[in-house]
Amino acid sequence: MSEMTARPVMPLFFKRIVGVNPSLHSGLRLDRSGGYGFSAHAQSVPIGLGEFEAVAQHYPILFTTGASPTAVGLLGLTEGANLFVQPDGKWRPDTYVPAYVRSFPFIFVEDDKTKTLFVGMEPDADCLRPDSGAPLFEDGKPTPALNDAIQFCQAFRDNLAAASAFGRALDAQGLLEDEEATINFTAGGGTRIRGFKILKPERLDKVSDETYLDWRRRGWIAAIYAHLYSSARWGRLIELSAPRSPVTH
Repeated sequence: MSEMTARPVMPLFFKRIVGVNPSLHSGLRLDRSGGYGFSAHAQSVPIGLGEFEAVAQHYPILFTTGASPTAVGLLGLTEGANLFVQPDGKWRPDTYVPAYVRSFPFIFVEDDKTKTLFVGMEPDADCLRPDSGAPLFEDGKPTPALNDAIQFCQAFRDNLAAASAFGRALDAQGLLEDEEATINFTAGGGTRIRGFKILKPERLDKVSDETYLDWRRRGWIAAIYAHLYSSARWGRLIELSAPRSPVTH
């Protein structure tokens, strides 16, 4: 049995966050060659509005429960299991890697006192090393590698905020409904996923023309249909997680 919930106070994958500082981190290098082993136990990850269509090609898109539904891509059918990270840490070939995963170990954080944003990172991430990869700083200044990572995080943060506004709007219009999924494998066994919401397509007819046009201007209609289309991706998760029948001769 598995229950999906909104992200905890400490963001997913992060154990502690420190500000990126040249005086402290001038000796660190970014080496992503080890892959995505840090996400091997993530059943789902938050997704930004701009990646809905890409995510829908590979994963079901769901919304968490609560007052502010968060859009997530479902990566596994059981808690603590990401079906797309292989034993060597590589992501399954020809499968979209969500932006949240690619942005790690960096993240934008708001200072509670000053209300300003700063670039934070997980200092103990395996991809931050002293002896391999691209340096974060040279002569006390950010390198192109660090600047690219920061720009990617900024773009994703904006996309995540847009997805949050999208989820709240759908919920406010009564389009989202609590749902649960019971999976029974043909080879035996099963699992249940609870605590998520999906959009009920028949409720779209109740949305006013004015609201629908506003959503179209915002680019939300494509996201709605990407979410609906993504329901076909459950079959891929079932295929990847189904217990294998023993081979007989």
